Amino acid sequence: QRSSLSEYASSPSDGRWLALLSGVVCAIGNAAQFVGGDMAGFASADLVQAFPIVGTVWGVACLGEFRKASSRVYVLLAAMYGAFLS
Repeated sequence: QRSSLSEYASSPSDGRWLALLSGVVCAIGNAAQFVGGDMAGFASADLVQAFPIVGTVWGVACLGEFRKASSRVYVLLAAMYGAFLS
């Protein structure tokens, strides 16, 4: 089902603080990557780019986000892991 911005704004805001906090943590991580890249070299600082993999591992293993997903979604997840690790 489709949603809209007005529907999002009028919905309960129980988990929005968590989304905001994750954005702040991501911004701090990106800033640390740029500072670390200047100090240690950008090749070693690019290891921080793995946070999409860490986030999906948490989603799959701990939060059960893809519990009722189709087999096509699992194939796409495996392809994403393969692309990041190659």
